[in-house]
Amino acid sequence: MNSSLDVLIYAHDGRGLGHVSRSVGIGLALRRLYPRLSVLLVSGCANTAELIGDGALDWIKLPSYRTNVIAGKSSGVMGNSNIDDKLLGELRARNIRDIVDAYRPKVFLADHTPQGKHKELLLSHEVSPETVRVLGIRAVVGDVGKVWSEFSADVFSGTYSNILWYGDSSVAGSAELEHLAAHYGVVPHEAGYVSRLSELGYSGARSSAEKSLAGVISIPWSGEGTAVLMPKLAQALGGVDKSLGNWKIYMDLSKPDAEEVVHNFSSLEHVAFAQVGPQFLHDLSNARSALIYGGYNSLTDVMVCKVPSVVLLRGMKDGEQEEHAAILERKSAAVQNVFSDLDVTVEELRDSLRNCIDAEASEFSIKLDGAAEAARYLAALAGVSDVDCRF
Repeated sequence: MNSSLDVLIYAHDGRGLGHVSRSVGIGLALRRLYPRLSVLLVSGCANTAELIGDGALDWIKLPSYRTNVIAGKSSGVMGNSNIDDKLLGELRARNIRDIVDAYRPKVFLADHTPQGKHKELLLSHEVSPETVRVLGIRAVVGDVGKVWSEFSADVFSGTYSNILWYGDSSVAGSAELEHLAAHYGVVPHEAGYVSRLSELGYSGARSSAEKSLAGVISIPWSGEGTAVLMPKLAQALGGVDKSLGNWKIYMDLSKPDAEEVVHNFSSLEHVAFAQVGPQFLHDLSNARSALIYGGYNSLTDVMVCKVPSVVLLRGMKDGEQEEHAAILERKSAAVQNVFSDLDVTVEELRDSLRNCIDAEASEFSIKLDGAAEAARYLAALAGVSDVDCRF
């Protein structure tokens, strides 16, 4: 095979950071464990560079999708390129096809669906037939029609040969694995939870013995509940004793509504804001509590850092976050309380965060080395043995 690239990773984008964060974690693990492998990530996510941080992973930027969420249902709108969502999908499809045709990767890893967002991977399936195509699926899929459709199964059977499952059957049971195997006709390889933060930790970010922050709060993207939540959160943090320490809120400060959100906290000297980036790992590791949304990425972050956390849910129609958070609340001490972001009260926020500060997220036996396991699996498909692995 005339290949210029060992592994090409495609990251679904449009709303949150979970898809691209998983993809970055696997890319970083490939570069760490197999430094001679050539690896590229392709995504439209505008935050990709911040997620990679100082990691040794190169990437190709596509024009970004943008998604609005109303009543738990997402819909595409014009992104920063100001190109119609449907047209942008067609244009990106050509971009991705040209990238695959030019680099002829030995292995192609697609996150979430075999067809890609807006079916943008379909054109790329027409080139480089020698490429081994792998589908990566999160621990709990939820009721996502594009994953469970007959169309996705047909696309998979025509072009893909392998599935990586980013979950732990000892935690979630085997039902999801069995569902995936029945739908796609392939038994998935169980990798474990994929953590970008774990991989960034190898670049030198480590927690100190003394937890210096009272808590870290992550608002990775704004939804319809954000405007309701943030004033309540400001009241809740105003009711937490300042002597417990400072709080840091991570969010995308480039958004138009960011200034208004920050203004809610202007009188709270013990609360600071920061842009999403690699510093989040250090701060989360050094926090005694956290408040996060219940996406795969955030849940994995707090489990890796062993931080007792309050988990918020956005009420998405697919039900993935509700199901996943409920499973982990029973299995992981890192998930202390789960609330709806629209319905949670000031008192619930304040009391739950106080309780998290006093709690301990003790050791638990959840597989959190999924990035490294996925990297080994992909490297083997690219023809590299573990003899060449830098452990």
